[in-house]
Amino acid sequence: MIIESSVGSQHTQEALGPEAFLRTLPPFDELAEGDFAAAMAALEVVYVPEGTRVLRRGGEPSSHLNVVRKGTALLSRDGVAALSVEPGEWFGLPSVLEDRPPEFDVDAVDDLLIYRIPGEVVHELARTPAFAEQVTRGLAGRLRATSGEADAQPTVVPMAPVLTLVSRDLVALPPEADVGEIARAMREEGVSSVVLRTEPPAIVTTRDLRNRVLAEGRGPDTPGLSVSSSPILAIDAGTSVAEARRMMLERSLHHLGVERGGELVAVVTTGDLLRHDASSPLHVQRELATIPRAAFAQVPERFRAIVPRLLAGGLSPLEVTRTIALLTDVLVQRAITLATETIGPAPVRFAWLTLGSDARREQTLLTDQDHALVHEEVDEDGAEWFHALATDVTELLETAGLPRCPGGVMAVNWAGSIETWRRRFERWFAQPDVNALYETSIFLDNRVVAGTLEVAELDEIVRAFRGDGVLLARMAAAAGTSRPPLGLLNRLRSTADGTVDLKEGGVNPIVAIARVLGFEAGSTTRSTIERIEVAAEHGGLTRDGAEELTEAFTFLQRIRLEEQVRASRSGRPMTNRAPLAEMTPTRRRHLKEAFVAIERLQNATIHRLGGDEVSR
Repeated sequence: MIIESSVGSQHTQEALGPEAFLRTLPPFDELAEGDFAAAMAALEVVYVPEGTRVLRRGGEPSSHLNVVRKGTALLSRDGVAALSVEPGEWFGLPSVLEDRPPEFDVDAVDDLLIYRIPGEVVHELARTPAFAEQVTRGLAGRLRATSGEADAQPTVVPMAPVLTLVSRDLVALPPEADVGEIARAMREEGVSSVVLRTEPPAIVTTRDLRNRVLAEGRGPDTPGLSVSSSPILAIDAGTSVAEARRMMLERSLHHLGVERGGELVAVVTTGDLLRHDASSPLHVQRELATIPRAAFAQVPERFRAIVPRLLAGGLSPLEVTRTIALLTDVLVQRAITLATETIGPAPVRFAWLTLGSDARREQTLLTDQDHALVHEEVDEDGAEWFHALATDVTELLETAGLPRCPGGVMAVNWAGSIETWRRRFERWFAQPDVNALYETSIFLDNRVVAGTLEVAELDEIVRAFRGDGVLLARMAAAAGTSRPPLGLLNRLRSTADGTVDLKEGGVNPIVAIARVLGFEAGSTTRSTIERIEVAAEHGGLTRDGAEELTEAFTFLQRIRLEEQVRASRSGRPMTNRAPLAEMTPTRRRHLKEAFVAIERLQNATIHRLGGDEVSR
């Protein structure tokens, strides 16, 4: 082990490397300046050659917290590899804090560059709330903290902070700018106001140019300050949109400043409010309920506009996906209404079932059509009517940006009487095949979105088979079809383009685990999170395991939504993949930890239910 340098109190460019790096990592990102400076003053930059044993299991307690900057360290016990430690991750902390021998051997898989913080400094940091809270959190707590989410409901979107209305940086000019410069800046930036950097700041709007310059016969060299207004009426960035709207209405304002920490950071306009109202869930819901056929092609744009605002407004990713599903329900109901206006009323009662993620209310911006039809007994003419209904609705939804299911799981292919569906369910469960169960599991996630026919007896069939151990074992085996993208030593395994598939590797395994555990408990709830809760109540999961799965699911859904919004804004095709190179070290570490927890709980569930003994 070679100590290359001691940062100490030097202010060289080299010393800034560790500072900038550590400030991106919890818990260092939340330390007070004094505490962080103390850690940096004692920090050592250490080079460890490949093959070196850094800590020995059962040996002397670690004297340092070791943060890996480059390279990979391997944690192992009795020669069995347990976990890799990669850049942005650390080792030795429990040994330092509790002054006990390390629980693992730690070896340098390749050359390591480590930032070491002495034990006595770590003990001092552990007395600070910011540090103590982070290092004592379990995985669920760390994922919850990094999500940055609020316990919000769709109905509180009007309480979103006013800063969520702002889509661009403040346009400001020096105090000496004349109205000609101001007008050109407005034209180039596409704004209706410019701020002048005076103390306090002043504002010039298009109304000022019209009323105080053109109407008065003044020229382009007129000083901007002479036609400006100051001070700018402003509100705090955390003020709700509803309060901002009220203030602008009461005072007949067209522009309102937004401050953060007493500094002007943005200006919102009446146009911003109108755009916000037009993309609010309630407005879009009302719009979809009466949308004509010709406007279905505009639906994707409406959805792409609303999701970023919901996320920015403080809704959790789970509430965002529920909102998308709610709006999709309205869209489907409207499509069915339009179809029946064309082909006439239904010959018998029916139920339109949505399936999969939409049935679970876990739909993101990237989804396809998954649906089925259940109806009362009909003759050949009646069957043709329902096929016409399914065809028209499927085409309308495709126009609205919901592509057809690649596997053909749509009402045009999956329709029938309640008796037909009863026989299907009984056949799937009575003679279970692992691969068939995986393919048909989507039908276990169903929800009626239109029609008056009761289909509760399908749930009764499912519940009747809950005690079948062979069926449970094969369902458990099917739940292992999708696996987290982990390679040797639990390293994140990316594809050739450097991305990981969040749905295939993370969301799908959690959904499958929750589905089989909900089945075991005899629950007919659809939501993945509710199934996890039911499993914890019935002993299928420990409370800690349930919390880890819940937070991992929320964390992955957030990243999916963020990546899809980012792709939409840049004009790229939306996917369920996330590029590892663009993630912060903290997010990569949390992603790996989430995948490791998912795989552990997936394996435990499969093993407990006998899924690993079932022949595929």
